[in-house]
Formats: sequence, structure tokens, C-alpha cells
Amino acid sequence: MNFAKVAANLLDLWMEPCYNSERASQLLYNEPLKTLEERDGFLKVQQTDGYTGWADQRFLIESLEQDFRGFANSVNFIVTAAQAKLMDNKLESIPPHFLYYGTRIKGTKSKNGIVASTLPNGQKTYLKPQNLKPINKNEPVNANKLLKEAKKWLGVPYLWGGISPAGFDCSGFVRQVFAQFNISLPRDTKDQIMAGREVARDSIKTGDLVFFKRHVGIAMNKSQIIHCSLGSSGVHIQSIDKGENDYRNDLDQNYAVARRII
Repeated sequence: MNFAKVAANLLDLWMEPCYNSERASQLLYNEPLKTLEERDGFLKVQQTDGYTGWADQRFLIESLEQDFRGFANSVNFIVTAAQAKLMDNKLESIPPHFLYYGTRIKGTKSKNGIVASTLPNGQKTYLKPQNLKPINKNEPVNANKLLKEAKKWLGVPYLWGGISPAGFDCSGFVRQVFAQFNISLPRDTKDQIMAGREVARDSIKTGDLVFFKRHVGIAMNKSQIIHCSLGSSGVHIQSIDKGENDYRNDLDQNYAVARRII
């Protein structure tokens, strides 16, 4: 196959075509992919933003080039809850049973509010509207809304390569929060650090991205950030001001730059 869609609700993307290699990232259900190479039951795939890795081909369904090229314009709902239950027309659970936060689908809202969609395998499914929101490319974004979204995930554990409330890594957390407002950021910290425009440390505002050595968080104010790190056991609010509670000396010492996205 030359193009594919993800058929699992969350699929690991590996650096090499084997399970004991490094997890590069994860893929969400219905996500379109370009396939580049096949090896040992794995496919090297490319996401629509150009990010690549290896995925288990058993969890991929053949798709069309137009699905890959036109994905951003074809989807109209995004999952806002940690999980959104998938149901049949009797409102009973169907595989893969739920979609994770950030999954994008094409759906139609009925009079009673239920959103109908079609899975990549052609099966009709229904989702409760409180777990979704329409994708609005013109949605106004302000720092307080962004921060409120980020704080929903306080306590979520750290997972290298993670992009969901089952476990985030630092850049995965940042990327998924901004994606809720239709703001696309690169997957990795080394690329996110090139986004937006640089601001001085003493000019940091709520919603700015704050970068450290191989790490990133979202500014709550000039001194506090909300971030996902192994050292804080997941999503946590911490300070880079030694006079405040939850001060992280390692972050303070490894401060690199701040970037303004909104």
C-alpha cells in the first residue's frame, strides 16, 4: 500500500522496525499516512507534517492519496475529552471502543446532538457531543483558554513519545494542547523551538513556550510553567524562580529561550 490510515485508537511509532527500539511518537485513530518502506511486519510511514517512523502494519488500513493530501480539510470534529466512546446505532460500545484526546474525525451532528461518523473500515459509529468540538479554523485563541486546556491534564503521567492522556512527553503535551485551537506545532522540541518569535526571559507572558535543554513547557506567567516531565512524574506546574514554591533548579539553570506563538 502507498497510503494508509490508523486502525488502532493509539499506535506507537518506532525509530526502527521492531518493538524494542525507541518510541519516536504515537499515532491517533483515523490518521492518514504515506507509506515509504516495509520491513519485518512494520511500515515506515510519514505523517502529513512530514514526521516519520515505523508502525506495525497490522494496525493500518489501506487508504487513498486524497485522504492523505486532503485530511486537514476533510475532518470537522476533534476529541476534547481524555476518551470519547464509540457506539453503534443502539449506543452500545464498538471496537476500538474509544478515541483519544486530539483525534480528528469527519462527522455529522444529528438533531439530538449525537455525532455520526464512519470508521476507516467503513463501519458507522456514533459519539456523544460533549466529548467533541467542531474544528474552527477561525477560533479566537487567548492565553487563558490555552492555559485552561493545559491544566485539564495535570497529573497525567510522563511517557517518552506519548501524545495522549495515557501519557505525554514534553513536546507531545505542548503540541496536543495547541492543536485543540487549530495551531499546528512540530512534533519534537528541537523543531518547536523554531516556531513563533523569540521573547526575552523577563518579557514572558501566559501561553508562551518556554524552552530548556531538550525540554519545553507552557508559561503560566513569567516564572511558572505547566509541563510534562519525567522529573515531575508527569504534567505539573513548577517555577523557575528560586523564591517560589515548586522551584526547579535544573530548569532554571538549563533555561534556553522563550517563543511566542499566540
